[in-house]
Amino acid sequence: MRRESAYRRDAPGASLAVHSLRNATVVVAGASSGMGLATALAFARQGANLVLAARRREALDGAVGACEGAGSPRAIAVPTDVADAAQTAALARAALERFGGIDVWINMAGLAAVGAFERIPMETQRRLIEVNLIGVMNGAHAALPHMLQRDRGVIINMASLAGRIPHPFAAAYSASKFAVAGFTDALRHELLARSAIQVCGVYPGLVDTPVPLHVANYSDRTLRAVPPVLDPEDIAERIVGLALRPRRALHLGLHHATVPAYALASEAVGRAMGHLGGHFLLHSGPEATLLHGSPGVPLPSRLPRRVIPQLLGVDRPCRSRPTLTVGTTSGASVTV
Repeated sequence: MRRESAYRRDAPGASLAVHSLRNATVVVAGASSGMGLATALAFARQGANLVLAARRREALDGAVGACEGAGSPRAIAVPTDVADAAQTAALARAALERFGGIDVWINMAGLAAVGAFERIPMETQRRLIEVNLIGVMNGAHAALPHMLQRDRGVIINMASLAGRIPHPFAAAYSASKFAVAGFTDALRHELLARSAIQVCGVYPGLVDTPVPLHVANYSDRTLRAVPPVLDPEDIAERIVGLALRPRRALHLGLHHATVPAYALASEAVGRAMGHLGGHFLLHSGPEATLLHGSPGVPLPSRLPRRVIPQLLGVDRPCRSRPTLTVGTTSGASVTV
């Protein structure tokens, strides 16, 4: 059956842009929690068919039900480790076999690790790079053959403020996001020179999601965020807008105001961030009750709607009490 076109050309010679997401096929890698789940729900409300990927089947099945309840005509779960090229290629095949095409592919899976660089095991840092960078490359590599065949499609990669200004005490995370930024721009310019495919980067600042509780925390202190924090639902709506009107980069959050200062005086600003970050992360705040959380452990299916405000002591409602199981360096697990 021939799929109805979801694309338009705004002007002669212009790139094809999605004009409607109804019945478009959207792949969301990293869809089981946080911004990924919020993004899947935002596309569901637009009537898109969804292919949801993450490592845990149970969490994905819950996300499928939520998306279909939100308005998606059809949603499927495809358990995937994005760091594995073969599994990511299988994800693309599943989307093609079920829906006949891929209109939007969103790479949102990500891990983080915080603490002095030498204290974080290289195994942890290697896994972080594999998911944050190689996972994005695997996703683009899997989606592109089909998109090039049709000469249309949108790839959206999740970068970060940490990919615009270095974040001391999160060196591997910052490295991965700078790499994602470079990869996204390079691939964007390559594809626009030979196709109508759009590649876009999203650069959020600090986000109100459960991520701080799941970071591999080697700071020995409870992780805290510097407000203001972004609402993942607002970010998700902006990503929907980016799919409809693609552009190179979407910068979100007031913390991006630090980027020009870093560009003008990188050594001074960088040293200040190192001193302030070291004091804030390593020498202030309550001692951590969970020490070395492992980014190799999948997130739990039960997710609080508001987590960072609780860490900050901000009086905002939380729809569910946080529960979490985190692996430790000793191999044990702790539930909170």
